[in-house]
Amino acid sequence: MSRPRPWIEAFAPATVSNLGPGFDCLGLALRGPGDRVRARRAEAPGVTIVKVEGDGGKLPRAADKNTAGVAVAELLRRHAPDAGVELEVHKGLPLGSGLGSSGASACAALVAADAALGLGLQPAQLVDLAREGERVACGAPHPDNVAPAILGGVVLIPQLDPLRLIALPSPSDLWLAVYTPGCSVNTAEARAVLPAQVPLAATVQQASRLGLLVHALHCGDLSLLGEAIVDELVEPCRARLIPGYLDAKAACCEAGALACSISGSGPTTFALAASRGRAEALLAILEECFTLAGVPGTGLCDQVGPGARVVSTLLH
Repeated sequence: MSRPRPWIEAFAPATVSNLGPGFDCLGLALRGPGDRVRARRAEAPGVTIVKVEGDGGKLPRAADKNTAGVAVAELLRRHAPDAGVELEVHKGLPLGSGLGSSGASACAALVAADAALGLGLQPAQLVDLAREGERVACGAPHPDNVAPAILGGVVLIPQLDPLRLIALPSPSDLWLAVYTPGCSVNTAEARAVLPAQVPLAATVQQASRLGLLVHALHCGDLSLLGEAIVDELVEPCRARLIPGYLDAKAACCEAGALACSISGSGPTTFALAASRGRAEALLAILEECFTLAGVPGTGLCDQVGPGARVVSTLLH
């Protein structure tokens, strides 16, 4: 008799990456939005994407061009070369938003495929596999989205080869106002505008702020955290790609935000607050500013949340 092939569904959350001075090495998972992927064992070896929903027909269905397919293909190559997997991808995150959309698909697909095949891979192994999906999405296997998407919480990546992940504490009273304007920023383009060289003094300042940020998280000091989330290297280059961003940031800071910056490559903008009420007020300011700039979008108030997990009932 052939083995049963139940569909296993997994969810992976949206992520906010960089967090000011933590370019390519720091990110956090949100509680609310994310992507869902269903996986099941296939009769034939390899990866097949059966369908993709929620993307408006924009994403490739070919497994070697879709981040979910690429990540699972790498899983098979390394850990189950004779196995086959079918995938169904449901996008809950907007494309090109700076919320780790490409990474969420890859992470959800890996968690679902791992469960469907019964491999029991470790989180660090899944993060390393998910990086291959990011390579397809933007040309660089950066882990600052996929690491928090898998592990949840706030994650620091101090080393890439071999990959090292550090889970950082998250203050329970930290709230985020997260707003995605009605424009898109291509990740490859956002990386292309970055300077090839930066002054030594600016590098030292960026490093000191990252150290301060980690210290603030361990202390649970939100004021210190806001002081640390300043980026004078990457943000100025990318700000011009997002209509209305500088005005929105200025308005949020004037209204008492702990900090305000760009999530990932943008255009999503986040502002930090010490309460839900303050975060809601900041979200209203972000909406007003981006609407006035001609790029109205969508937003939410959220907190740091858990990572990718199986959400369907496993059959025994």
